[in-house]
This record gives sequence, C-alpha cells and structure tokens, in this order.
Amino acid sequence: MTRFTSDQIAFALAQPGPLDRARALEFLKVLDIRHSVGHWSAGDFFDRFAPLGYHSDNAEFGNTFEGQCRRTKAAGIDAIEIHQSVFEKTLNGDLDWEAVERARNGFLAELGMTIPACNINTWTNPMFRLGGPCNPDPTLRRAALDEILKAVELAKALKIPVVSVWPGSDGADYHFQVDYLQSLEWFTDALVTVNRACLDAGIKLAIEPKPYEPRELFMIVPTAASAILVAKRVNDTCGGNNCGLTVDYGHQKMEGTTASTACDLAAYSGVEIHKFDINDARQGRNDQDLIFGTISIPESVDYLFTTFVRGYRGYYSQDQFTYRDDPTRAMERSMINFANLALKAVRIYTRKDELDLARAAGTGPDILDIVSPILVG
Repeated sequence: MTRFTSDQIAFALAQPGPLDRARALEFLKVLDIRHSVGHWSAGDFFDRFAPLGYHSDNAEFGNTFEGQCRRTKAAGIDAIEIHQSVFEKTLNGDLDWEAVERARNGFLAELGMTIPACNINTWTNPMFRLGGPCNPDPTLRRAALDEILKAVELAKALKIPVVSVWPGSDGADYHFQVDYLQSLEWFTDALVTVNRACLDAGIKLAIEPKPYEPRELFMIVPTAASAILVAKRVNDTCGGNNCGLTVDYGHQKMEGTTASTACDLAAYSGVEIHKFDINDARQGRNDQDLIFGTISIPESVDYLFTTFVRGYRGYYSQDQFTYRDDPTRAMERSMINFANLALKAVRIYTRKDELDLARAAGTGPDILDIVSPILVG
C-alpha cells in the first residue's frame, strides 16, 4: 500500500507554492500528515545566560500547560505532547488526577486538542543528577522507573498512544565514570518492565537517542543504532515489536548522520519508529532545536521523502527552543515550513520510479536532474 492515495497526490500536485498558513493547514489535513508540538516548545525558555526565562518580563505570558495549549492552538496546531511531570503535584511527585480531569474536560476539549505522546522527565529534579534508570543508587533507579510508569498511567487515562523515553541524565561526563554495559542492562531492564505495562494497555513505547547533552561525554543511547539494539532486546524479552524509536532530526545531525538514515536503519532492523521530532541544527553542533527547514532544505526534504516511502503515518512533533522569539509565531512558522517542504517531498515521491532509475546510474547529476527543479522551484 502506498503512503498516499491518488486523490491526495492529485491535490498535492495541484498546489502552487509557496503555501501560506491556511493552505499549509489544508495540505497537511488532506494528505493526513500529522503535526504536533511538544508543550515545552510553547513555553518560556531558560538557559544559563537567561536563567529567569526569556519571557519572564511579560506578566501576560502564562507558562502553564493551559497557556502552552492556547499558544499552540493559536499557531494552528491541535496536537500537543506532554511530559508526565505536567500532571504532577510537584516535580516527580504524585500525579494530580484533578488537574488531569480539568484539562481533559476543560481547555483540551474546548480547544479540540489531543495529546499524541507522553514523554519522560527524569533529569530536572536534582535527585536524578547522576541518572534516572541508570542511576548508581538502586533506590533512585526505582524512582526513575516509577516516573516512567506514571506516564503509562497518564497515557491510559488520556488515551495517549505513545510513551517516549529520552534518558536525559543517563550517561557520563568523564571517562571511567560508569560501567557502560552495566548501565545498558539497567536501562533495558527498566524498559522491559515499562514495555510490559504498555503492552497490557495497548500503548507504544519509544526510545529517543541522543549523542550527548546534558551528559557531556555520552548519553546511554547515543545513536539510533544503539536505541535499535536496546529496542530489539526489549522486544525479544517481551515478545512482539511494541518497543520502537523516537527519532529527533537534530539529534541525528549531532550524531553526524541524518534522520533519513536513521529511518532506514530502523526499517532494516525491523524496529518501528513511533514518533519523529522535528527541528533543525547545524551538523555536528549542540542540540540547537531551531525552526524546521531553516538550515538545509535538501536534507529536510530527503528526510520527509524517506518517511513517506517507508509508510510512516505517525506524528511529526516540533521539538524546538526558539528562546528569543514569540513561541506562537515560531511554531506557526515551523508548521508552514514543514508543510512546504513536505509538498516538495510529495512531488519527488510521485517521481520515485524516475528517481530509482537515476539512482541506478549512480551519479550526482542524474539524481539532481530529478530533484533540483523541485527543490529550487
């Protein structure tokens, strides 16, 4: 089965570019290309240069989850991801079920918004400064596991289809600091427990790799390949293929590869990708989380083309930190960029047979004869 129907293809080919906001939203809807935002992308932004927050001088800037939802909706996007900590009474404290009910039956319903994924925060709390599921203290390893299991409970209550684990503080800053094999075993053991809970609830489990940051030497799953190995071990232990990947566009550029190659490596390995995080960054730099499609248009289009060829139907979620900008404007711009580059990818998708012939020739000009008129048009 192809990713798009003939009617969807005809609609795409009839679109003159560039797409403005209204036409971008229509294009994504008609082609069923799902777009979402991480709640943090709609919030205030902090770094070591502005620890008070870049919007802390704006009394009208509400950095609540409701405020983040309203800014996301204002950008034209009706799906927002959360961390489990969004619905905790205190950071890594008890779940606030009254807040869950207020959101579900209140502003989420009012805005017509859905939550496609629940991510994990086991790094902001200083008790996890030496790690979450890989912490050297077994009591804290258990506490981190409990945080991930809270996400499963939230996912059941809010009908969230994916729980995604990014192990922020798990890794090392210095050589000799950790026994890497032991840490991998701890991490895998935790995910086996979580995956069993996810299987019981019909929820997908995803692992999000990243080379480093905040740990400065390496993170426990630094590459897409390492995340695939862990996912396969989890699936071998539990049975089935429920544990998969979250692939972050910028993390792959940190790794020195591409989101396209990560997508195909997962397909080659038989491990599903449950979620893509989109942003942009310069190759080999830190995790810049820039607006999508602002550094390399050919690479962005190649990435989207590859996901279409592989039949991906999940969400592409904005994971961006636009520190000095109005987040609503930044999210809107990222969505419009995404739609326009997706349109280019669909146009190349319709010429895949010609592209395959050009690939058989094996030279750069043969490929560019097909894709360049679309990329620069």
